[in-house]
Amino acid sequence: MPLIVDPDAGIPYAHPGPGYDFHERTVSRHLVHRSCVSDVLITGWQSAGPYDFLLGAQWPRLHGFYRLPDDRHHDPLLMAETVRQAGLLIGHVGFGVPRGHHFTLDELCFTLGPAGLDGLAVGAGPASLMLKVGCQDVRMRHGRPASLRVHVEVERDGRPVGHGSGELRVHSPAAYARLRGPGPRAVPPRLSGAPSMRAAALSAPTAPELVGRERSADVVLGASPAPDSWLLRVDPGHPVLFDPAADHVPGMLVLEAARQAAQRLRHPEPVVPVELLSSFDRFIELDRPCLVRAVRESGADGRRVPVRVQLVQDGRTAAECRLLTEPARQEARDTRPAGSGRARGLPLAS
Repeated sequence: MPLIVDPDAGIPYAHPGPGYDFHERTVSRHLVHRSCVSDVLITGWQSAGPYDFLLGAQWPRLHGFYRLPDDRHHDPLLMAETVRQAGLLIGHVGFGVPRGHHFTLDELCFTLGPAGLDGLAVGAGPASLMLKVGCQDVRMRHGRPASLRVHVEVERDGRPVGHGSGELRVHSPAAYARLRGPGPRAVPPRLSGAPSMRAAALSAPTAPELVGRERSADVVLGASPAPDSWLLRVDPGHPVLFDPAADHVPGMLVLEAARQAAQRLRHPEPVVPVELLSSFDRFIELDRPCLVRAVRESGADGRRVPVRVQLVQDGRTAAECRLLTEPARQEARDTRPAGSGRARGLPLAS
């Protein structure tokens, strides 16, 4: 049975009783590694078995960063951020990972449900979600988890809207310092460091309308001389992508770069990712250039187009994403459930 502990006080949590409101308030921001309370998506939790949990989550009608241009549907990348926060919370409250320990991602994936993007329609109020979370491949070391995989089924008003999974590794502060190696890695609140860092991190942005963004400050792709490639723009002062500060490129920035690259590849048609599978092989450093490469893959059905995105630094692939993109403005959608003639998902590239 996992140890249910408060990572701050080291005392057991009380299990929620009958009538517990999963959406009354957000959980502590520290449990999901956020410094801004407004970006906390998880609103409650309850253990349902040794490796199973029920979580509440809520998406605002209009998120400050994760939003689509027409504001008719919630951004599917909120699914990925919800899965990420769920994994962090369960690591802390479900398995006793102390505050101050580091989590790194090996994989982060999501797939929208049978209703597709229509299941993420923006309503008159925030979207209140229930998450059924199962933990797999839990590896313990010295009484605490060294790694775990979470599988998350997401429901809205009792209807499935998607599922996702994430594989996380856990590092003590000392182990993380050894993993990252010697040398200072302080992250400035703004890009005011050496000129070489500014040049590598913030090249001129791609036009926002080409990547589905309204503000240049939210564009993470810059110009590159190679076709269908862009220089990753890294701004450690971004209020969402670098909340909290990090000494490397965060996983959600990688996913945003992949989404923007897929949109740029399919411009002028606005598209959204209805499936996204990502794998992370190594850290992407802040002070060196990183190339984002995108290519259409075979298997397009005329409406849904698979796109493969690689992030390459120092000549090596650091992360890879596979996205299944679908037009954002489509009246007729495939509402057949998985298993009734449509593929369940894209395989990860070997």
